[in-house]
Amino acid sequence: MHKHDFEQFYKLNLDRIFRYVYFRVGQNRSVCEDLVSEIFTKALEHFNSFDPAISRSAWIYRIAHNHLANYFRDKKPVVDIEEVSIVAKTKDQTEIQEALGHLSKEDRKIVTMKYLEGYNYQEIGEILGKTAGSVKMAAHRALKLLKQKYVDTN
Repeated sequence: MHKHDFEQFYKLNLDRIFRYVYFRVGQNRSVCEDLVSEIFTKALEHFNSFDPAISRSAWIYRIAHNHLANYFRDKKPVVDIEEVSIVAKTKDQTEIQEALGHLSKEDRKIVTMKYLEGYNYQEIGEILGKTAGSVKMAAHRALKLLKQKYVDTN
């Protein structure tokens, strides 16, 4: 591994992983920064053993997901915030939570990854074990449902 390779990997993935963590820790910037630092430290420690059969985006996402799962297990929070601000027309976090509550867990994850975290359909497919086409269809279906059930009523 070259130092330059990890630096490029870090620059490419930092914003997405930060957004992924930020909304799951209740928008607590300090906690988020600590967790993101720990996630990329783990990635650096294991960068040489990265399996090229999976994308690096999927790899860092798994590290982040597992690290957050451990964090929440250890913290035993009252609420694990999955909700994110993907519907620009909503006024506050409560409305966003209500809107996303209309989606299945999988559709909520797809919409979150696409519209907040910035993953493309191919990357989401690799992470979730689906085709890019099926992810794209699920995202469009979920947004249509959100628009029908929530945005059009406000």
